[in-house]
Amino acid sequence: MDHDEDRKIGEDELSLSEFLVPDTPEIKELKSIYTNEYEYSEYLSEIEFSIAEYYHNENRKVTDKDFIKALKNIKLNRNKPISFFERPLEKKIADSLVEPLEESPLTDHEFTLVLDYVLWVIDNRSWLKDKQAYIKWITYVLGFFSEDEEKKYESQFKKFASKMGVSGAQVDMLLMKREMTDDFFDEEDLFEDESLLEVLGPDEIFENDRMAEDLETGFFLMDDNEKFDFLLENGPDYVNLVQSYVLELMEKDDFEKIQDFYQKFNEKYENFFPLHFIMGTVYIENDPTLAKFYFEETLKAVENYGDLPKSYKYEIKQNLDSLIKYIEEPAEKPEEKALSSKKGKRKGVSRKKASNEEDEIKWL
Repeated sequence: MDHDEDRKIGEDELSLSEFLVPDTPEIKELKSIYTNEYEYSEYLSEIEFSIAEYYHNENRKVTDKDFIKALKNIKLNRNKPISFFERPLEKKIADSLVEPLEESPLTDHEFTLVLDYVLWVIDNRSWLKDKQAYIKWITYVLGFFSEDEEKKYESQFKKFASKMGVSGAQVDMLLMKREMTDDFFDEEDLFEDESLLEVLGPDEIFENDRMAEDLETGFFLMDDNEKFDFLLENGPDYVNLVQSYVLELMEKDDFEKIQDFYQKFNEKYENFFPLHFIMGTVYIENDPTLAKFYFEETLKAVENYGDLPKSYKYEIKQNLDSLIKYIEEPAEKPEEKALSSKKGKRKGVSRKKASNEEDEIKWL
């Protein structure tokens, strides 16, 4: 066993926390490393390369969600030995951080902010509607793809961007074309003007005003009260975040908070039909009667919403009618269930259809 192997075994018994230094009052006040990426570029670039290399060389089926889970697990268990991370993905990322932390230790709080920043960036690529949106993008940008793979990725990216109304210049910036990044590996240029990790999010792409103070670190970094207040102020512009927040509360079984949010939001934005629908989906299994009420409220709000095309209202109404019918469908008696199974499981097909129709309501 050589010296490097001995050193590697020794590092595996250490935790990432052992490479960190105590926080200071000033550091603790930091909420994000946004706009200060250059200071943390050595750690960010290690994570980036780990992600791209793992996807390109080891597992082409890995998804953005897998990386999100890995980063969150590393953050949560940073005080445990590196050997604790048995999954290859987590182990690769954790190992990659040892050397930069040895050379230039971070505080514990800074370390979590670095991981939070990467998590935000992964989320910031989600507008591409691909389970591997961030992974493919970072692999492309870092030059891991072959020439044929690059052309294929660029073609798919441009095709989707065109459907979304993104201009050619904006596409080039999003793809970080080679001529824009000739000096990419020059240390001082890495995060100087256009951060590799930041680039553009959906708000910039569609030329909306970016609410930097509220969204610079990503919605998921806000605490519960901040999310509550932010959505009360900006919810109609961020329906997906409203849905994410309510479902997050549902997972915590915090239905009291859900009701509080719904009441206050509904008072401020009367007849905002997406929220009624979200509430219906929350209660469809927990309280079908209440779910039916919210779906009926959705129908009323849609019918009274003047700016929606008639064809769109009709489609929504058809979907909601199906959901309400599904809720009202009485439970089968044992003998009926046995009979239906002999007739090709008609009830099962019906339920599957209702489920599919619910899935098709992607206007939220």
